[in-house]
Amino acid sequence: MNLWLVVLLASHLFAADASSGSSPASDKLTSTKLSNGIIIPLVGLGIGNLPHEQIPSVVHNSLQPDVDIRLVDTAHASRNEGILAKAIVDSDTSRQAGANNNKRTRGSSGNNIENPPPIHVVTKVWYTHLGYERTKRSVEESLKALQAVSTRQVYVHMLLHWPRCNDDIPWMNCDEEENNLPQYVKDVGPAPHLEIYAWKDSWKALEELYVEHSHRKKTGKTKPILASIGVSNFELEDMTELLEIAKISPHLYQGNSWKVFHDPYLMTLLRDNNVFFQAYGVMNGILHRMDESPVAFNMLSDISRELASSVDASEGYESQSTHVITEATVLLAHLVNSDIGVIPRASSSAHQHENSPSSLSKVIPHLTATHIQQLQKAVPALMKGETLNASISFSNSLPGPIQIHWIHPETKEEMLVAHTVHSGQVEVIQSHPGHRFVAYDTEREVRKEVVVDVGYGERQHYSVEL
Repeated sequence: MNLWLVVLLASHLFAADASSGSSPASDKLTSTKLSNGIIIPLVGLGIGNLPHEQIPSVVHNSLQPDVDIRLVDTAHASRNEGILAKAIVDSDTSRQAGANNNKRTRGSSGNNIENPPPIHVVTKVWYTHLGYERTKRSVEESLKALQAVSTRQVYVHMLLHWPRCNDDIPWMNCDEEENNLPQYVKDVGPAPHLEIYAWKDSWKALEELYVEHSHRKKTGKTKPILASIGVSNFELEDMTELLEIAKISPHLYQGNSWKVFHDPYLMTLLRDNNVFFQAYGVMNGILHRMDESPVAFNMLSDISRELASSVDASEGYESQSTHVITEATVLLAHLVNSDIGVIPRASSSAHQHENSPSSLSKVIPHLTATHIQQLQKAVPALMKGETLNASISFSNSLPGPIQIHWIHPETKEEMLVAHTVHSGQVEVIQSHPGHRFVAYDTEREVRKEVVVDVGYGERQHYSVEL
């Protein structure tokens, strides 16, 4: 059968099955459609670096109805796919047993958990397994581990974790990692760190496996389902080349949250080619520099309080505060509202609730255009640890020079901030909303006072003229 026809059939089959089952209204706010028609959750749980002993409890808590995580992110190199599979089964079995007991004692089964919704697992091929044969072996091992999930359908999204091993990255040690591989892996195919474009053969392997699963899905003989393929951590050059050579374009790209705000060329390329972006490192990448950018962080805090009040009012709690919305929740809601997937890692129950689809679905409808504009300024500043100011520019349209003074808000003392601004020049001053300035000519015959009435990250222009 023609490859493109197979891919088209796969898209329809996968999409129809992935859309089945219960779909709360919040799903519309916290899910999106891949280019092949698969409906994928925008909010997930990252377990790649979690200690193995924590995974069962974290997964169990995340699958509960009040959190309702339906996507888990991991990697073959994390050696926890089997642990994840068992944790899903144990959690589903425990909930079913509880429902059966409740039915016997109260005559009701409570929530319908007879057919739990599908779960999506994003996993990845490590750079030691690049190359056609090694990639196929890695994917087969991942799918075999996830096959243990017998309680619900699993949709696997398989990515190439990195385009190559790179000794210039401090924590990568290409020769050592190759030498430490099991002999059966070495026997499968050549060492990929000796061929910088081994990922091209890996992509061919992923394409073939994806098509193969479309055949299996058609006959109902596959579980789990290889629902999409993609890459992670590819830079612009490699991503451009992949899109040029691919017979099946990548459906998903996973990258550091930094790229969302500071790599416009890559983001434009992905958007133009309908490649879904899933961000990792959201919390550490953005919130860890709050002390270096207090104004930007305070903007998030103000937005979180405004959103909490809006949610309270929408639920009839105007007279009392019942919802606590954190800066982290605001940040995740902003990304999800922009159709960016997020996979925060959270081991505590409180953080899992903060990051949950149900929490975000309450917040997103109350994000205003003003909130979004503020977040578009505050988040990049936080990531860089930059001070966020309101700027005011003075253009001197007088024939002679001017001086600019800042007016102290309490003492009203005028403090010189720009000694000489010549005719035709522009002086830009970094300030804060509400601050006052006054400009004089040298003879103090002209006096112009102005108030900064723009927000942080914005600029106000003022012309000093007769």
